[in-house]
Amino acid sequence: MNKIKVLHLFSSDTIGGAEKQTLLTAISFKELSQKFEPIVAAPKKSFLYEESKINGVEVKDFTCRGTFTPTGVVKLIKIIKKEKIKILHVHQGKLYWTALLMKLFFPDIKVVLHRRQDTRHKWYAKWHYKIADMTLTVSKVVKDNLIKYENAPINRVQVLYNAFDITKFERETDCSDIIKEYGLENKFVIGTVGAIVSLEGKGQQYLIEAISKLRKEYPNIVGLIVGDGSGKKLQQKYAKDLGVDDIVKFTGYQSNIPKFLKVMDIFCLLSCGSEGVGNVNLEAEFLKIPVITTNIGGIPETIKDGVTGFLIEPRNVDMIISSVKKLVENKEYAKNMGLEGHKFVKETFSKQKFVENLTNIYESIL
Repeated sequence: MNKIKVLHLFSSDTIGGAEKQTLLTAISFKELSQKFEPIVAAPKKSFLYEESKINGVEVKDFTCRGTFTPTGVVKLIKIIKKEKIKILHVHQGKLYWTALLMKLFFPDIKVVLHRRQDTRHKWYAKWHYKIADMTLTVSKVVKDNLIKYENAPINRVQVLYNAFDITKFERETDCSDIIKEYGLENKFVIGTVGAIVSLEGKGQQYLIEAISKLRKEYPNIVGLIVGDGSGKKLQQKYAKDLGVDDIVKFTGYQSNIPKFLKVMDIFCLLSCGSEGVGNVNLEAEFLKIPVITTNIGGIPETIKDGVTGFLIEPRNVDMIISSVKKLVENKEYAKNMGLEGHKFVKETFSKQKFVENLTNIYESIL
């Protein structure tokens, strides 16, 4: 039986959560689907293009500048026509109009839009969701707000939780080099992972402040901040101003996130602004690490408060401190929280479950 071809469309050449999820979607369907064949269209030499190719997913060059250009339209028409694409799955908001225009040239094509962030779009965005055959959101809160604020048709919006690839987290990993490099031996490590784009952003500054206040009571505490970005120097200065630059370690960008997570006793994602889901929380949970995270966006759907982690208010240093104390002073509670997190992620966010759910959605629009 010939498989139904699905084109996954992306035009950025960056490396972020959306690119990684698009890649994982394509790989998962390549490995597990009996009905749908994934093809990735992305800029040549981009992370998504190269990694798709390495993993045996068919790729097409979709290099174009701007959000809605004649070049992009022409390239997309050629790919759809040549490959006989039946479903166009769009993973970037800036490509929505380009994708929806394809319905003029290919009346039978089905267009699926993927919304990963809970952000307000311009007034004309509501037409995206009226024309598209289906819009997917990464969380219930994104879905609810899409319907409420952008008038998306309720019967054409569905929640699709991100896929989680457990294979790279199940491998045995030697972390001795990290422990040695950052002086973590016999230390209690509280860490975070994420882009450092400002003093607010992922909330690294609040972790730094919490560590400065916990230091006296818990002298073996260390902060590990994994990530890079334009706000890194500001955060480093903030740590120095608070007198904790000796125990707050900045690692810069790291490709092997599981390795760094495995040296942490507590993981924190303290986002202050928009957050679709917070995939790194799932990664920490799967690795049996208790999580402290903010109750914004879709994050509450990935954490069972008091069971797999703690949900706190953004910018609330006192709540960070009290959550840390509960875990430091009750090792059995912390251990059980880690076990519950592992179980929760494995049951809810597996690749198999993701492929099953998305297959059902694709079938519903054909």
